[in-house]
Amino acid sequence: MIDYKTATYLEIENYKAPQGINSFYIPMKDEKKLRLIYWKKELSKGTILLQQGHNEFIEKYYETVQEFLDRNFNVVCFDWRGQGLSDKMIKNNNKQFIKDFKIHNKDLQYIINKFINTNFPKPLFGIGHSMGGCILLSTLKENPKLFDKVILSAPMLGFRNENFLLPFIAAITLFGFNEKYLIGSKPNFGKETPFEENDLTSDEKRYKRTQELVRKEPNIRLWGITNAWAKAVRKQLLSMRSKGWSNSIDTEILFINSLNDKVVSPQHIISMANKLKNARIVNFESCEHEIFMEKDKFRKKLWKEIDSFLL
Repeated sequence: MIDYKTATYLEIENYKAPQGINSFYIPMKDEKKLRLIYWKKELSKGTILLQQGHNEFIEKYYETVQEFLDRNFNVVCFDWRGQGLSDKMIKNNNKQFIKDFKIHNKDLQYIINKFINTNFPKPLFGIGHSMGGCILLSTLKENPKLFDKVILSAPMLGFRNENFLLPFIAAITLFGFNEKYLIGSKPNFGKETPFEENDLTSDEKRYKRTQELVRKEPNIRLWGITNAWAKAVRKQLLSMRSKGWSNSIDTEILFINSLNDKVVSPQHIISMANKLKNARIVNFESCEHEIFMEKDKFRKKLWKEIDSFLL
């Protein structure tokens, strides 16, 4: 199927990659290489493109990949440029850096057009979590026919306390220093956040599973965000909120929203869902930001909604 350089992937005891894994580096137009992993079945109901959020990586979603394979879908994932085991954007590999989110949009379209559409059967379903959800939605603005259906899990469409945060980003980035850590963003410098202090999931086992993966390959996680990345996010969010921005998007979209989310703004997700022509939203009352990594009682409801939407 492909002729690219083989890429490494991580496994730990009691958490292995689903059978049939294929991992390699795919070059973009600017020669930056993105790590892409896929699973292809002989007979399938279609293809899932499963995309992660800020500072995530493919291995974290093995469990989710297996659940889609069990439902007879092909699955494709890639690490966004600048994170995971894809090429980084600056020499300091510990920093999250991008100048414009349009770069991510172009990568997404390139991989779909040059790799997925030529090697995998339709229908094509896009699933994006957090930052990945933001990118999938913003790319639909440019190409409304990119996916047959889309699921957005806690998409990064806004932040809590952003009435202060967005003006602060605008002010601080006037001084340049694009590669410096954003003041107040609290880079962890490689130190682990204890489960009791995390705001991602209430499931301790799944949280610690991710920590074990990072311990095996510390460079798979970043330490913090740069001024440039924060500025690019602000620009992206304000663009998506402009009048009439969503009018051309008629793709069928399912929003998965956590009302208790402490990372992104649930209200901005509700607002976007209400603006779109063909969207519906499912609100979760008690879980945290990473719904795919949550407790089984939440995931059971999540899969019920996904099955109803896709099957």
